[in-house]
Amino acid sequence: MPATIQSIVDSAEKEWKYWGKPTWVVPTGETYKGHVDNETDFAKYVIDSYCAVGGGSPSLLDIQDDRYYWSAVGLSAIMKQAGFTKTEFPFAQSHSVFVRHFIAARQTGKLSPFYGYRIDEQGSQPDIGDIVVYGRGKNMTHEKARSLFDRTSRYDSHADIVVAKHGSEIEVIGANVLDSVTRKTLAIDNNGYIKDDHHPWFAVLKFHTI
Repeated sequence: MPATIQSIVDSAEKEWKYWGKPTWVVPTGETYKGHVDNETDFAKYVIDSYCAVGGGSPSLLDIQDDRYYWSAVGLSAIMKQAGFTKTEFPFAQSHSVFVRHFIAARQTGKLSPFYGYRIDEQGSQPDIGDIVVYGRGKNMTHEKARSLFDRTSRYDSHADIVVAKHGSEIEVIGANVLDSVTRKTLAIDNNGYIKDDHHPWFAVLKFHTI
């Protein structure tokens, strides 16, 4: 059965609930902690359920000591659970693999379940089922992050799935956020664009039914 917006949200929320429903209200800094990856059972879950989809063979200590970043494999597992095949969504250990894939799909007109938009271009306002992306790395800035959109080689980034939108806020779920699968609340402006100084956002992968 093909993936839908509802199946994406259901899959993300299923993983979030498994980890104890941790939250982070980014504008205020308020957090609620659930389970974390230094718990042996949850580190093992990352390996058995997430790496089995996205790749990688870290040890329990690699995960518990933050030597292995599992956010991309976690998102890959969520997308597989939502109904995507590897052909439709390139499961990987690096977010930039599928981010670059969907940016290129839009640029070439290739039929795809997601198309990559710059964070502030017309039509890029995030909606439920979309994926929002920010840059990571030493001395990362908003300007440097925006330049990643045009990069064709690997880079460090992070992606979250939009699961709710109401008023002046969106809610997103991402893996390996606060050592868990966490639901973040982000502010949006009057035009629907993300308004956040904490993360250097640069792309929105818009869901497109195929």
